[in-house]
Amino acid sequence: MQIAGYLKTSLIEWPGKIVSVVFTPGCNFRCPFCHNADLVDPLKIKKLPVISANEVLADLKKRRKWVDGVTVTGGEPTLQKDLPEFLKKTGDLGFLRMIHTNGSNPDMIAQLFNCSIVDYVCLDVKGDFGGYEKFTKIQNSKFKIQNSIETIIRSGVEYEFRTTVVPGLHDLKNLISLAEQIKSLVQSCRWFLQQFRPTNCLDKSYLKIEPYSQEEMKNFQKELQKIIPNVSLRGI
Repeated sequence: MQIAGYLKTSLIEWPGKIVSVVFTPGCNFRCPFCHNADLVDPLKIKKLPVISANEVLADLKKRRKWVDGVTVTGGEPTLQKDLPEFLKKTGDLGFLRMIHTNGSNPDMIAQLFNCSIVDYVCLDVKGDFGGYEKFTKIQNSKFKIQNSIETIIRSGVEYEFRTTVVPGLHDLKNLISLAEQIKSLVQSCRWFLQQFRPTNCLDKSYLKIEPYSQEEMKNFQKELQKIIPNVSLRGI
C-alpha cells in the first residue's frame, strides 16, 4: 500500500482513543477547500516521501502497549487496492482500525465490512446532495456517496459523518437540506460540523476566506439539532 505520511501518536482522530495515523496519497475528488493539498495534487505527491507498509507495521508493533488503534486517511485510502491487506495486518497486531473516506468507493467500503477488518468509519459528507459537484468538482459524485452512506448504516460498524463548513459553499439553507437528506437515510447518527481552516488549500483562493465565527457555527449546530439531535462541533 502506498503511504506518504505516518503520525505515530494522535489524540484527536478517533474519539476516546489513542491512535497512530497513516496517510495515503491520491484522491479522486478536487474539493477546493481541502487542507491536505500535498496528498491530492499529483505534482506535490511526487515530492512526498515513500514509506513502506512494512516499516509502519514494524513501528506499530512497538506501540501496542499504549496505542489503541490505527487510522488510515488521505487523500482517499479506499483507492488503495492493498488497503484490506494492510488493515488485516494491523488487526492481527491487536489494533482497532479506522478509516477516513470521502465515500466515493462504496465497493471497497463494502469489502472492508464483509471481511470484518474495520472498526470505525468517518465519512466526509461534503454538502447537500442537490449540489454535490460544487463541493467535489467531480460530476455525479453524489450517487456513490449515497450508496456508501447506506452501506455504512447497514454494516453495524460504528461510524460518524463530518462536514467541513466553508463560507461561500455552505449556508444554513443547504446545511438544513443536507440534514434532511441524511435523516431520510438514517434516523439517528453522529454528525460533526467541522470548521474550515484556510491553510494549505487545494484552491489557493480559499486561503483568503475567513471561517465562520464560533457564534455562527453554534447557530448552525442549534438549527440542525432540530433535525438530527446528535450534531457536534469540531475544530472551533
